Amino acid sequence: MLTGKRLALIGDQFEEVLSGSPDTDKTLQFLQHLLPPPDTVQDPNVRLVCTLRADFLPDLLELPQIGSRLQDRQLNVSPLDEAALTRVIVEPAQLAGVAFSPGLAEKIAREASRAAGSLPLLEFTLTELWPLQGERQISFDSYHGLGGVAGALNQHAEKAYYWLHDQLRLDEQRIRRALLSMIRARGGAASAVRVTAERSHLGTDWHIAQLLADPDRRLVILGSDGPETAEIAHEALIREWDRLSAWVEEDADFQQWLTVMEERARDEDLLSATRVAEAQRWLGERGPDIPEKVANLIRLSSDAILEQQQTQQLLSQSQEIAAQLRHQTAQLEERQKALQASNAQLEERAELLTLRNLDVEEKNAEIEEARQVLEERAEQLVLSMRNKSWFMANMSHELRTPLNSLLILAKLLADNDEKNLSPRQIGFAKTIHDAGSDLLQLIDDILDLSMVEAGKMKVLADPATLVELADYLRALFNPLAAEKGLNFSVRVSPELPPTLLTDEHRLLQVMRNLVSNAIKFTDSGEVGVAIHPAGTDVPPAIRRQLMEAGSLSGPGVDVVAFAVIDTGVGIVASQLEVIFEAFKQVDAISRRKYGGAGLGLTISREIAWLLGGEIHVQSEPGHGSTFTLYLPLYPSDPSQDDETTAKAQNEFAALIRRRQAAAALRQQQAALLDLTGAEAPSKNLDEHGVVEVDRDIRFDGEVLIVDHDIRSVFALTSLLEGHGLYVSYAEDGDEALDLLEQRDGIRVVVIDVMLPVADGPTTIAKIRRTARGRAMPIIALASGGALGGQELAVEAGASDCVAKPVDPDVLLPMLRRWIEEPSDAPEAGP
Repeated sequence: MLTGKRLALIGDQFEEVLSGSPDTDKTLQFLQHLLPPPDTVQDPNVRLVCTLRADFLPDLLELPQIGSRLQDRQLNVSPLDEAALTRVIVEPAQLAGVAFSPGLAEKIAREASRAAGSLPLLEFTLTELWPLQGERQISFDSYHGLGGVAGALNQHAEKAYYWLHDQLRLDEQRIRRALLSMIRARGGAASAVRVTAERSHLGTDWHIAQLLADPDRRLVILGSDGPETAEIAHEALIREWDRLSAWVEEDADFQQWLTVMEERARDEDLLSATRVAEAQRWLGERGPDIPEKVANLIRLSSDAILEQQQTQQLLSQSQEIAAQLRHQTAQLEERQKALQASNAQLEERAELLTLRNLDVEEKNAEIEEARQVLEERAEQLVLSMRNKSWFMANMSHELRTPLNSLLILAKLLADNDEKNLSPRQIGFAKTIHDAGSDLLQLIDDILDLSMVEAGKMKVLADPATLVELADYLRALFNPLAAEKGLNFSVRVSPELPPTLLTDEHRLLQVMRNLVSNAIKFTDSGEVGVAIHPAGTDVPPAIRRQLMEAGSLSGPGVDVVAFAVIDTGVGIVASQLEVIFEAFKQVDAISRRKYGGAGLGLTISREIAWLLGGEIHVQSEPGHGSTFTLYLPLYPSDPSQDDETTAKAQNEFAALIRRRQAAAALRQQQAALLDLTGAEAPSKNLDEHGVVEVDRDIRFDGEVLIVDHDIRSVFALTSLLEGHGLYVSYAEDGDEALDLLEQRDGIRVVVIDVMLPVADGPTTIAKIRRTARGRAMPIIALASGGALGGQELAVEAGASDCVAKPVDPDVLLPMLRRWIEEPSDAPEAGP
């Protein structure tokens, strides 16, 4: 106003001008100076918004030379409505040339008006939002990043707290005591109110009140009830500042007692003996926190009670002597009456005790009945889970068995080794193989989701090398990214340790899903993977969730971020949670254009939870998406027993893990080669587990196939005979044992895990117990996943495992290795 620049003045509690304090005259002079006379036009660059209690409005309007100036001004009666708060938000910003995203100002006003202390909340919100503007605009992302009006107040207050605690090295207990000295509550933070604290009571903590009253912090007001007084700036701080609210709740008993004591001290109402005893306890525990007025009341009450006790003692002695003289003859009669009354009371209590015993017996019967019902339901639940597990294992086998035949035969037709098919017919065969592979992926996703829901998915922690993980992703996705003309990169921060203790197989499953989605939904630009320490970038809600789940032992524990960034189509904010639901995609158009069953992200989030982490997504339509997997860098230490068990499980599952990972990578690279139209090179398994198959492999010898499904036998026979092997066939374990005794030329046994009568693991164990079977290479065919039986097969003595449906590019190199080096066969199983 004085400099000619634009000015927006927001005043709270204008009723203070009528308080009669020494500053009232200065306030009136300021208002007269600020507001022009009613016959003049107010400067449009000056904006006044003020609040006051409704019952003070008539008195304020009648003030000389002031009321007429306020008649046409922007005057709001507390509490501020949403429209007024919206103007408070928007108009100063407009004067500064700053805009809010559409609807954001109204949302802030709405949330502020519904909370305690709307104008203070609004002040803190705008203070924290203002530095977050980009290109002179304040967005919803910035507002939500603060956590709303309550989050902004918390952020502002926490900055002040950490400034005192970390930079000025002030003890937390001193800060807590100073703030709680200005609060009184009968029932916790919800009912707490501000009170004035005097400098004499605060003592050396008066310096803390002065620091918090600094304009940059504004958490305390000085001089509210005199020059040597202080109080909390707003009750909104008590309600909305989580730290202060927690302190009030923790201090609720003392605060409730102190509130009552201050009222008694104000009324000079002496305390009873019970109250004095309670006060003495609080004096011993919290003496420095008790104001002098209350301490004086306690001392006066103690003195009065002591005098009263002495007087009462003398009076009692006198009355006792008089009573003895007057009533010696009546004592026996009185005692007899007392005895009769006591007997009547005992009879009444006995009847009451009988009724209570009956009630207890009735309740015990009800509890026992409820316990039996719970036991029955628990047994039903166990049976249901057992049936579900059996069903999933059986369905996995039943679905994969026909797929096994379909994929092998389609593969043989597509390879066209006999050169008797036309290009069109080869295309048909490849289409059949691709469709079967898509069906297999859908089955795997459904089974994974079912295993998670049934609690059957296992997580086994091993040191995972981050550089090898990055190499794996590059080898897997570079071909597909190049086919679509995308730049693909994987970066590992040098600040991270070389290894991460986690389940590498499940971690790779999540990363494959996230990177596959990024490439699928990106038509141009780039897709990148960044593995780096998360630091302070972890959203508070996710860090809090990880701590509640026990994944993080404290708020400062390090977190590693696996971020997948793309420049694809992006996702609208309303769909960011929907995409994690099973069988859900953003919309029907996306489903038709990009395909997919909508299970990948659902399974990925479930696996992330099992790994002790969480997936967070940030996206904007047309500007791409960032999916970030957060995992603890150093998981909570297990007990020694847990370490021994985990080590044994890891060693037992190591073979399964390596072979599953190699097969998965081989299948996905084959799919990428089909997309790019390239031909698969003829090489063996490389150091990263990438199988590159020599399609001209030739064998010399006999292989025994043990499988009750004639379709699978036909497909495998067609495959193996095409590579020079002679195939023998057995439908069950007993027939397989007979053939091994009769035929000396058998060099390898290929056995299905799910056999009738005696299952695969049982048959493998029987073979291992025979003289010839101890060194016989045995390859088990089993469904993938925790329910597929691969671990049982290895435990029983299988030399190797192949997931069904069988990939020829996995089976053939494996057969060659075991035929050429049969001495590596494991010992007999149990």
